[in-house]
Amino acid sequence: MSDLRDLLAIAVAAAIEAGAALKTHRTAWSVVAAEEGREVKIDADKHAEALILAALEKASPYAVISEEAGWVRATERGDRFIWAVDPLDGSVNYLRDYPHCAVSIALLDNGQPILGVVDCFALNERFTGIVGEGAWLNGAPMRVSQIDAPSSGILQTGVPSRATPESMLLFEERLKTWRKVRMIGSAASALAYVAAGRAEAYRESGSMIWDVAAGCALVKAAGGEFRISGGRLDRPLEVAACNARVTLPD
Repeated sequence: MSDLRDLLAIAVAAAIEAGAALKTHRTAWSVVAAEEGREVKIDADKHAEALILAALEKASPYAVISEEAGWVRATERGDRFIWAVDPLDGSVNYLRDYPHCAVSIALLDNGQPILGVVDCFALNERFTGIVGEGAWLNGAPMRVSQIDAPSSGILQTGVPSRATPESMLLFEERLKTWRKVRMIGSAASALAYVAAGRAEAYRESGSMIWDVAAGCALVKAAGGEFRISGGRLDRPLEVAACNARVTLPD
């Protein structure tokens, strides 16, 4: 395995290239390719993904799981190291020129995120981190917040994509428990904000690994903690993260 800083540099370079292209071609790439419920696929997703996959294939031998392409270069026995790629997290935000969208790239070690980059290209903010080494915002060190009570904190979340009466009751309980609840429409950005101390926790059901892997790595690298449950990497997951001072939200 290469040095983790070298691998982070590979991910950062790929994210920068994709983010720059997404900014340059926003009008041309804002073509809706498919809609399913509240989910929207636009041309930008595939264009950005193609750039990232080409960069990772050139610089690294590891398999990839990506939002559009699925598994790439994966072996039947399973791979220890896997890149998790969301070429554009927050497609609707991008489509509407709402700035909370990001390129998200993480490296997994036996399914656990160990490094990540979340490039919020519209805001010129790049969050990077290596678990056990540190986390950075535009190169400056960042840490999770010191707030230790939900009543004083901010929870980042989203409305469950497959809402049930039970899930909506739990959602309502979160609204009552936390000082503020934010739903910005980009899991990667929301988790990066927890890592940067702008919020205290994140909780969402039905996320995919490419949505959250980089952000979870950032939270851990910045002094927080996360929980990912649900089994296979290519199936919806239950994800929670926090600053390690509040309890991981249910």
